[in-house]
Amino acid sequence: VFREAFWAHMLVVIAVPVSFWPTWQSVWTDRARERSPAWGLWTFGDLATLLIAVRGVELGVAELGYVLVELLCHTSVWLMIGLATINPLRSFGARRGGLRIFDRYRASNNLFKVGENHLGKAVFAAAPFAEGDMLIEFTGRRFRADQVPSLMRGNGDRFVQVTPDHYMGPSGRIDDLVNHSCAPNAGLRFTDDGIFLVAVRAIAPGEEISWDYSTTLKESNWHMICQCRAPECRRVIANFDALDPDRQEWFRGRNLVAPYLRRRDDVAVRRKAS
Repeated sequence: VFREAFWAHMLVVIAVPVSFWPTWQSVWTDRARERSPAWGLWTFGDLATLLIAVRGVELGVAELGYVLVELLCHTSVWLMIGLATINPLRSFGARRGGLRIFDRYRASNNLFKVGENHLGKAVFAAAPFAEGDMLIEFTGRRFRADQVPSLMRGNGDRFVQVTPDHYMGPSGRIDDLVNHSCAPNAGLRFTDDGIFLVAVRAIAPGEEISWDYSTTLKESNWHMICQCRAPECRRVIANFDALDPDRQEWFRGRNLVAPYLRRRDDVAVRRKAS
């Protein structure tokens, strides 16, 4: 069909980014659907192939086009997964002050373990953590509030309110299993880079990780029975306004409430500081 190999090569080159379009769309919606290490290895593999080809016989644009486009496509997905900012180091991952290759996406078995408590599955520390340590990033697809009731399939589904009108759905990862406590050892911190679970005090190995679900809740008509068994248990998990005013200030003072639950003067101060 093609009288010249050049046009055959060009057709393949055009087909490559077209085939990547569904992946780009998926990652743009939720970058947690893919894993950084695989795309990083593909990127380095394409780069090695390109370098070998260039060092070999003299090749034209048509011959090198396929490898070059593959490299660009794999790199773009890798960066989309790893970058929430323009900082390239995020695609490798930084944790607790030190850079570790792919640590951000590495299985966290060395830091946490999934076990059982009186409610079912729970997340336990497998290493010691200090107050202020970043523990787990919360990820998941976002849904409008009016979509959530039809998506609930049971107690295993975790939806976290992240804006006045949106909830974050289950990610299929360890963040789905972190339980509520009225006396938590961690709290959710909303940042420009994402939503992170942060230790509010020192946590010893073997201790269950927990956070207070009320710190993201704005809806006034939602509540659930609490069975956390903490001495301070409130018996009912409700919205943030239902908390004792002193407890509200405790969370606000540590920046462990959703942005829409902060006082207006707090928001103004944070914007001025940034």
